[in-house]
Amino acid sequence: MRRLSVLVCLMLVLPWNSGCGKGKPAPVPVKGTVQLNGKPLPKGEIIFSVPGEPVCTFQISDGSFSGDAHPGKNRVEVASYKDGPPLSTDPSGPPTKVNTLPPRYNIKTTLDADVTEGGANDFKFTLTSP
Repeated sequence: MRRLSVLVCLMLVLPWNSGCGKGKPAPVPVKGTVQLNGKPLPKGEIIFSVPGEPVCTFQISDGSFSGDAHPGKNRVEVASYKDGPPLSTDPSGPPTKVNTLPPRYNIKTTLDADVTEGGANDFKFTLTSP
């Protein structure tokens, strides 16, 4: 039984200890703008994600964002929140956050960005919403 425990521990530790992240390019600077219906998005967040890497979330302020994202083709999600009603399980609790942008810009995003090492990585996203 002890051998089995040691074997399981080694199976879990060796992949983690043997270069997790080695050989993968480091995140690189990105920046850009987000417009909604022709005007800068006042406030929100934008998420860049590459499969197998942690997501990179940047705050949008007056239509602009910047930060470091992983090189490669990134899935991009944009959200802008307003206060919603409290949870029904706690009506006196804090308000919930409600995303005001259509799903095609977040959970069902059609947006992407090709982030390159040494590239300008300056992205412009033009969104429309009724």
